[in-house]
Amino acid sequence: MAGSFAAYAIPAVLMAVAFVIKLPLLRRAWQDPILRATALLLGIGALIFASLPPGNLHRINEVTGVPNFAGVWVYSLLTAYCGACLWLIITWREPPSAVRRRRTRLVWIAYAVIIVGLWVTFALGDHHVERLRDLDTYYANTPWMREHTMLYLVAHMVSAVVAAAILWAWFQEVADKWLRRAVVCLQVAYALGFIFDVAKVAAIVARWAGRDWDYLSTYVAPPFAIAEAFLVSVGFIAGQAGPYCDERRRLWRTHRSLEPLWREMLTVGASPAPATGRVSGAELRLELRRAAINDGLLRLSPYLSGARRERARRQAVAAGHTECAARGIAGAVDILVAVDALRTAARGPAGPAGETHDPHASGAPHASGASRGSGAPHGSDTPDVPDSGPRPQAQHAAHDDSPTDLPDRELESVAYALRDHSPVVETLRRQAAATEGLITHA
Repeated sequence: MAGSFAAYAIPAVLMAVAFVIKLPLLRRAWQDPILRATALLLGIGALIFASLPPGNLHRINEVTGVPNFAGVWVYSLLTAYCGACLWLIITWREPPSAVRRRRTRLVWIAYAVIIVGLWVTFALGDHHVERLRDLDTYYANTPWMREHTMLYLVAHMVSAVVAAAILWAWFQEVADKWLRRAVVCLQVAYALGFIFDVAKVAAIVARWAGRDWDYLSTYVAPPFAIAEAFLVSVGFIAGQAGPYCDERRRLWRTHRSLEPLWREMLTVGASPAPATGRVSGAELRLELRRAAINDGLLRLSPYLSGARRERARRQAVAAGHTECAARGIAGAVDILVAVDALRTAARGPAGPAGETHDPHASGAPHASGASRGSGAPHGSDTPDVPDSGPRPQAQHAAHDDSPTDLPDRELESVAYALRDHSPVVETLRRQAAATEGLITHA
């Protein structure tokens, strides 16, 4: 695995793709420190993994003409990666303050000094023999190269320990599910990174003692480094992308669940939401659907009845439905009966009760006589009327107790009843229409 091209290429590609995805947002919100830190982390990680395959290490040495130049290049990137990790954790956890700015400044000063130390020790050391896979142990007893190797290992070990300590303290305070998952992922990553450091140091110390434990550095340690970098990237990306994906999924589900109610509103003449195609976001599509539903409810508002909803709710509960389902069923029945009343009024003089429903000159219909026959003034509610009934604000004072812009959960309960309880809704609709002397329309 340590020498496999795919072992390094796959994480390099994933990080590069994530970095490219972040670029447009980075250009628009450059001042966001979390976004800058994430982009830096992904960019450095992609460079590290792109450089690590032995073939690429050899190419770097050939291009520069300096034996083992790839070693100091990768170690410098790895050190910068450690600094970026600490920077992101501190920025992510703490609110903006002078203390946070001071801590992040100290992190970068410390790691910048380490990177300078890596280049100085590399320049002073004797490294004329190219080593692509065992540079650390081959030069373990060489002056300055020994210090060069230990410098990056100690820096990496310190960053893993400090990051794990910060994350452990943070985990006790985290409530968000995605943030907790990210913190756990990062803790596992830094534990693997610590194992990588221990294996490397053990192999080098064994060289100092005259023993050959090179396999720890050459074969055991690299898989832990690969897993660490991958989990660090996954943790940071999941912590930021997870809530966004959840919100997109919630908007999509709400949009889809409202479809039955939206289609019913289109039958009463509500203008359909304008076509927006795939370029419109989920939030925009949901807002357009809400607007179409509320437009339809406004047209129906003179015919909606709290007493009708209450009767339907009680009948649904008596039929064995839960209170939540009964409230949705009642709202659906109220809307469908109101649709019948609106259509009856639009056709002119109505029915068996001998009452006439003349539309307003502007096209808005009067309250139906059936509503008055229900025993309560139209638009008034009994004290125990459920709040979930779809009661948009009326166009005149008689209906000013009917709210508009109902929460999604109330609209969804009605839509759910229209979709999954249609036989019950239809039965109660016909009973309500018969009680109020209305004509039902197919």
